[in-house]
Amino acid sequence: MVASFSQSKQQNQTLAQGAPTQADTKRRQTMQLAWKSYRGELQDPLKVAQGQPNDNVKVNRCAPIADKSVSFLFNQTLKIECDDQDDLDAIWGDDDDKMVRLVKLATNGVVCGQTFVKLIPQEDTYPRMVVLNPMNVRIITLPDDCDRHIAYIIEYPLGSQLQKRQIIARVDPNRELDELEDQDIQDTWTITNYTRKGDSGNWMQKGVLQEWNYPFPPVFTCQNHIDPNEAWGLPSLSPDLIEMNKVLNFILSNIARIIKYHGHPKTWVKGIRAGQIQIAVDETVVLESDNAAIGALAAMENFAGLLSVVDDLRSSMDELSGVSAFALGRLRELPKGNISGVALRLLFQSLIEKTILKQRLYGKLIREVSCAALVLCGAISVEEYANYPIKLHWQNLLPEDDLAAAQTALLLQQLGVSIDTLLQQLGYNSKDEVKKTQDEAAQKLQNSTQEPDQLQLPGQPPMQQGQEQQGAAA
Repeated sequence: MVASFSQSKQQNQTLAQGAPTQADTKRRQTMQLAWKSYRGELQDPLKVAQGQPNDNVKVNRCAPIADKSVSFLFNQTLKIECDDQDDLDAIWGDDDDKMVRLVKLATNGVVCGQTFVKLIPQEDTYPRMVVLNPMNVRIITLPDDCDRHIAYIIEYPLGSQLQKRQIIARVDPNRELDELEDQDIQDTWTITNYTRKGDSGNWMQKGVLQEWNYPFPPVFTCQNHIDPNEAWGLPSLSPDLIEMNKVLNFILSNIARIIKYHGHPKTWVKGIRAGQIQIAVDETVVLESDNAAIGALAAMENFAGLLSVVDDLRSSMDELSGVSAFALGRLRELPKGNISGVALRLLFQSLIEKTILKQRLYGKLIREVSCAALVLCGAISVEEYANYPIKLHWQNLLPEDDLAAAQTALLLQQLGVSIDTLLQQLGYNSKDEVKKTQDEAAQKLQNSTQEPDQLQLPGQPPMQQGQEQQGAAA
């Protein structure tokens, strides 16, 4: 635990000179493998002889699974609302900027198991949100509480010879981190930068220690899937899923090689030397011996056993990832006919359950980052940070029948459900719809009080004052 400012400086120096732990090194190697699998940088399952074409089959099932997981979470626009809406909209940007940033966060989480975003204050404007590469970040926690983060270490190369390490450490002046909640209003953080040349040697401090006088750090993080006893979460592209993809490619490559060598009839002869036989497409086969015989080996036609293993592997990957073949659009697996809403939810049940859990994890991150950004830009005070309300409006995960949804909304309204709730369920912004309705009612009232010759037709430019007077004089 970081007990004081002076101890914080000592801790920063200790963290700066300390090497990554064995667990950190192993985790980084796992993330490297996951990124290669996601990007389709797959190894050849079978060796290729020199001078022979590469007949390996490399199917990347990891990328579609990861992309579909992200798509279910952040495909539709997420509405973030608070009392300081104008400031919050300026921080996140328009819908395109906001959703692209969230997709980047979710993709990092799906591949690496943990996602990070950093707030960088700007003079006379709103803070920047920077999506960090999880491979460059390490988390330091209390020995007996993995949820209490006391430091973040960000390390990355600045070139071929120079490396940078940034230590973001908590300062706990009251030594109450064990007793109080994670966000103590009196806690602050420090930021110290170090550099070194090459992969070895001592880290040298660059610049002075910076004080971050806020109870929250500049770095925010969340798990992709819950790992209750670790600070780092679980990735959607888990090592066992990647290994199953390798096995799938091994079997498919073997099938391709079998077809290459045994997928067509093969002619054989006996009782004659090779030089005594003449075979051509447009010529007659001549055997210059009475004891000679010729025949053909039948091509291998039954691949049902091998293909059943392939189907089993695909099904196992679907079960492990929670992304079914229906979600990935495999036409052979898609059900036929009109599908009810209940049946559709059952088909996507596993993916829906995982996505709802991710909404909890990523939603907490979004609220924390939003509140911290509002503090940095001066929209709210530090004291309001912990309990400032941020509302997230998630869209429906599955497509709905608009007519059935509207009929259901009318029935729910008769049962007493508010119009605000129903509009949000239908994907509308209730405040915007109320304002538009009021504006339309006001326009209708204005039109009803005007003379017939003063009515403004749709698409007609507004009448100028001089034109109104001329009309009145006429």
